[in-house]
Amino acid sequence: MKTILTPKQMYDQIFSVEENYNPSAVREVDIAIVESRYLLPIVGEGLYNALLEGSYVELCNNYVAPMLGAWTRYVVEPLLAERCSAGHGATAVDAELLARLKMIASATSRRLSDYLNANVEKFSEYNPIDNPLNHCSIDGNIVQIY
Repeated sequence: MKTILTPKQMYDQIFSVEENYNPSAVREVDIAIVESRYLLPIVGEGLYNALLEGSYVELCNNYVAPMLGAWTRYVVEPLLAERCSAGHGATAVDAELLARLKMIASATSRRLSDYLNANVEKFSEYNPIDNPLNHCSIDGNIVQIY
């Protein structure tokens, strides 16, 4: 399975030195899930494949990697709580923490989408009509479709 960022790159992207997690905390399947659920709908298949092949390094470093990192942290956080609590009693993930992680991840998705829309001419594979963020927004828990 090929992903835009390796598990090591993703680990370095989402965890600080102070957080004492094993680098195996991020698995390739976690990244693949995030890419297919959160990135692919925004960028479309053509641009996604170009990113997989290493094209558009600046776009990847400045917009895609931070977005993937934010969503991966959101996805991985509950898994880490389960893994860390195994044999030590149940430890629930703080709902406020998950809400903050989701807010950050959503903001990075919007940031990527806005950048792509402002620079359509740079990315021939990108079609803004296919980007769902150009047809809806989520304010709080209210979905607005336009």
